[in-house]
Amino acid sequence: MGFLSNILSRTLFRSNFRNIDRLMEDVRAGKPVPKPTPVPESGVLSLKESTLCYASPVYGNWQVPLSEIIAFGEYTTDNGPHIDDWYLVFVTRDFNWVEASNYCAGADDVRTALAQHWGVDGLYGELAFSTDFSSRAIWPAEIAGKPLFDFVERTQSIWEKIKSFGMGLIDKDLTQQVRSHLKAPQTP
Repeated sequence: MGFLSNILSRTLFRSNFRNIDRLMEDVRAGKPVPKPTPVPESGVLSLKESTLCYASPVYGNWQVPLSEIIAFGEYTTDNGPHIDDWYLVFVTRDFNWVEASNYCAGADDVRTALAQHWGVDGLYGELAFSTDFSSRAIWPAEIAGKPLFDFVERTQSIWEKIKSFGMGLIDKDLTQQVRSHLKAPQTP
């Protein structure tokens, strides 16, 4: 299914971008992906003083003080292209996390502000064209590029699978490598 999703995604992008190969090169170089106009369902991400805020009628609302965020990353699902399938992840000190649709209004402004706050060049990910379950840590630099989540198919009874039209449910958790790094004492 991933192969067909990949072809479909490339076809859809070709209708919007004449040179998808050039676009992919730009993404791999860390340049931001041109985004369509945000839709209300994807929500709004903002930075108000020292608090990160997200509001979405579909994905919910949350607020997290910047001082609580210990890692930043991204993940994708195989749900696209007609619903959100790319998410920003903010890991907190208690090893929980909050998520925001990457397609939300304000995402680029918040990435720019956080990059400046954390003293890094940029916080753009590399999963723009992923059509499968995938994840990647972006900040801090010591874990950048490493998988952020382990994805595991949830055990379901036959009846549960029938009710979900044969679609399996996927659970995710921080990888042990990321947990180990974030638990280690940080040098100033």
